[in-house]
Amino acid sequence: MIPLLPVGGIVDHRFGILTSYKHKGIPIGIKEGMRWGGDNNCFNDGFVPELFFPWLDSMKPYQKTCLFIACPDVVGDAVETLKLYSQWAFEIKRRGFPVAFVAQDGQENLIFPLAFDALFIGGHTEWKESPASTECIKRAQAMGKHIHIGRVNWTDRYRMFQRLAGSEGFTFDGTRNRYEGIKKTMKGWLEYGDQGTLFKV
Repeated sequence: MIPLLPVGGIVDHRFGILTSYKHKGIPIGIKEGMRWGGDNNCFNDGFVPELFFPWLDSMKPYQKTCLFIACPDVVGDAVETLKLYSQWAFEIKRRGFPVAFVAQDGQENLIFPLAFDALFIGGHTEWKESPASTECIKRAQAMGKHIHIGRVNWTDRYRMFQRLAGSEGFTFDGTRNRYEGIKKTMKGWLEYGDQGTLFKV
C-alpha cells in the first residue's frame, strides 16, 4: 500500500501527497511530480465549495499525477453521500480530475454511483474495519477502480487492508505524523511495506 502524506515539504517518490485548500499552497512534492490525492475537508469542516473549487482550479497544472479528488460526503451516512455525489461529481470531472466516491456506513447495501474513478473508504471505525467495507472494495476492484483507504495510522488497520488481493496498488492516508513526526512516520510505513504479508484474501 502507498501512503499519501498530509504534508507539504516532502519530495520522496515512494510516497504520495494528500492535499487540500487548507495547505494554502501547492506542496513541493506535487510540483516535483509525486502522485497526489485531493481531500474535500468534509470530515472536519463540512464542504465549502467557495474554497474547494477555486483551489481545484489552481491544481489543474498537476492533473496528470492526480489519483483522485474526493467528492463531498457525509461521515457515516451512505444515502446522504450518494446525494452529494450526484450534486458535485460533475463539477470535479468537468475540470478534468478523477473523482473518488467516498464509501460510508451502509454503502454495502446500495449501488455505486455512475462514473466514479476511485473508491475512498471512509465511514466510522466499526464500519471501516468490518466485512462491509471489504465488500465495497472488492466490488470496486471488479470495476477496475483505484482504492484509497482513509484514516490508517497504525499496524492493525494497515495489516487488515494489506491482506486484500491487489492491495499493493491501494493508497491510504492518516495523521500518524502528528504523533510521531514525519521522519519517523515515513520510516514506519516503509518498514510495514517491506515486511509484506503472508497471505492475501
